[in-house]
Amino acid sequence: MLQAPLPVTMPWAGLTGWWDAGVPAGMLDGAAKPLSAFGASSAAVADKSGAGAPLAVWHAAASGSSLPIATPRLNGLLGGLGLNTIVPPNVPSAGQQLPLMDPDQGLISASMNLGSAAAWTVFLVWSRPNWRQSSAAASTLLSTAGIEVVAADNDGGQRLVLFPGAQQSVLSSVLTRRHSHAVVLRNTPGSGVDVWLDDNQVVTAAPNPMAPSLSAPLLFLHNGAVAGGAECWFHEAAIWDRALSSAEIADVLSYQSRWTRGPRKGIQVLVTGQSNCGNGLIDGAWHLLAQGVAWHLGALGFGVVGSYGAPPAATCIHGEGMYPVPALGLTGSFLNNPGDGSDPSTWGLGSDGLAVQTWLQSNTKAEDAADIAVILWPWSEDDSTRQYSEKATYGAAARRFLSLERGILSRSVASLPQVWWSAIPFDYDGNDPGTQMQREVVAAMAADGTQNVTVVLPQTSDSLPRSIGGPALVYDATTGIWSGGDPLHRDIPDNRRFGMLAAPLVARAVLASEGGDAFAVIPQGIPSAGGPVVTNVYRQSDTSLVITVRHDCGTDLIVPATQAALGVGWAVMDGGSVAMPGTIVTATACVRLNTTQLRITLTRPLANPSASCRLFYPYGTGMMGRGNSVTDNLSMVTPPTGWNIVADLGPGWSLDTAVHVPMSIASGVVLSDMP
Repeated sequence: MLQAPLPVTMPWAGLTGWWDAGVPAGMLDGAAKPLSAFGASSAAVADKSGAGAPLAVWHAAASGSSLPIATPRLNGLLGGLGLNTIVPPNVPSAGQQLPLMDPDQGLISASMNLGSAAAWTVFLVWSRPNWRQSSAAASTLLSTAGIEVVAADNDGGQRLVLFPGAQQSVLSSVLTRRHSHAVVLRNTPGSGVDVWLDDNQVVTAAPNPMAPSLSAPLLFLHNGAVAGGAECWFHEAAIWDRALSSAEIADVLSYQSRWTRGPRKGIQVLVTGQSNCGNGLIDGAWHLLAQGVAWHLGALGFGVVGSYGAPPAATCIHGEGMYPVPALGLTGSFLNNPGDGSDPSTWGLGSDGLAVQTWLQSNTKAEDAADIAVILWPWSEDDSTRQYSEKATYGAAARRFLSLERGILSRSVASLPQVWWSAIPFDYDGNDPGTQMQREVVAAMAADGTQNVTVVLPQTSDSLPRSIGGPALVYDATTGIWSGGDPLHRDIPDNRRFGMLAAPLVARAVLASEGGDAFAVIPQGIPSAGGPVVTNVYRQSDTSLVITVRHDCGTDLIVPATQAALGVGWAVMDGGSVAMPGTIVTATACVRLNTTQLRITLTRPLANPSASCRLFYPYGTGMMGRGNSVTDNLSMVTPPTGWNIVADLGPGWSLDTAVHVPMSIASGVVLSDMP
């Protein structure tokens, strides 16, 4: 949604102030200079009317000194001004939604006459991302001299009210929690106030209770009291010192069509799993994911639903598989396996599963539950220690628990996608076949159109052991060599990177299921496969393989001068099968041949025919380590116009994506004797 050109007949006569925060240049820094980009703090909104009267940032409390941020992508490709006080990877407190807006921030105009005996017209566009979180009191959108002019109900209320009080007029009784709206107020002395909400006139000649002559500043998004901020985003406003004609009002209504108006969406991500899922919650990884999904869909609000704890109420539970792994003494009761050989499709919730149900029903408001757009399972640890022969049972169990989890929320398969990662390296017992089994189950569910499952992190082995909870992690980024750390858990930077990498793929899954918010389409040039996919493995010789990839959104291959150049991660199963593995042959070198091809050198010659050899990257529990994977050059590729997530959300989002074997053939890519 690009900014529309201004109508030729935009009413200029009597325009005493016009402020537009939809683009960076409309906002001023502390030195009164226009901003060149979103993301910077702003002290005022520039006046486009020529009157030289900017809207200044205003706080009622003397301690209110944090300037708002010029924020992009709040309304299509247009932005606004406000301050989110908690930015991922920072994690909000329980019950808080993002953005968490500054409760004492508004904007103030120069003094103007808005009395009942004066002719005037006021135009305002705003967005509310959540209910007010500091108070259940109304969000005051316009006030002057202590008088509320327009206010919106909070805490479940649905009214937008003109002059709240004895002479109030209700402008709308269907206002939603999250919304973007435009309002035009026209005061005609002796007649009253006419009001247009979005495209419709909703009030005619409403009584104006203000004094006949009232010269005072107009406050936007604040009632004048301490912590009286509306907790909304400011988009645009204008004031005329006359009552616009009907034709001029029509021009303003035409002009405001540049803004998306009406109900808006919030994106909630429900997270379920064991300790790595819980760690990601603590690390802010899943809040980064939710932020990225909201960015791709143009959603106004976002958050994460879930908690890391233990029964009787939690969604992430340490050390618990979907059901027990008795051979290793590992527990798990998301499903209750009665141990009688019954079909997992008949199993009910176990104590862990009931803890998920209890937490969702006891700690999630109905409106937040309704906003859950996706179920995320960053979960594979204990389940990857199973024997390969358990594949059918585990696959049926995964389908069963997913069905029950959707049922807890009373949601259909079509309306609520589930997203998963490719199993992380979890070398609890050296069970490589079990890890491959878990990956195959994930792949099978993703391939089954009746499940609405997507693999959004096809490569997780390019990560490090966690730097807390085990021996001290020592890592040399220049060589890719590490030692120490907790090998059963992923490190904080990797969890956060996973959240950001998954965002576009999760957004696409949500878009396909329930649609977006300001955006109905995610353009080409935005990742859809999670990185370069291996499409062919040519057996150039018994020790040399040429690997061809199909790019996602990158245009070249990068082999870092770390362990990646030494071939770490590449492995060929020489004969056998995933169920009955043959010899695993690793690599000693990897070089880039061209933009789509690599050559790896194996540690020894392959003995079996190509049709009996399979390439993995990596095999089983293999851990490549951060910085040791072959990637594309996504961070250097210019994104589609208006879709530069790095410019909008920060340099941490500048990421390359790792090469991976397609999840559709998680059992490995069969070698070919043809280039």
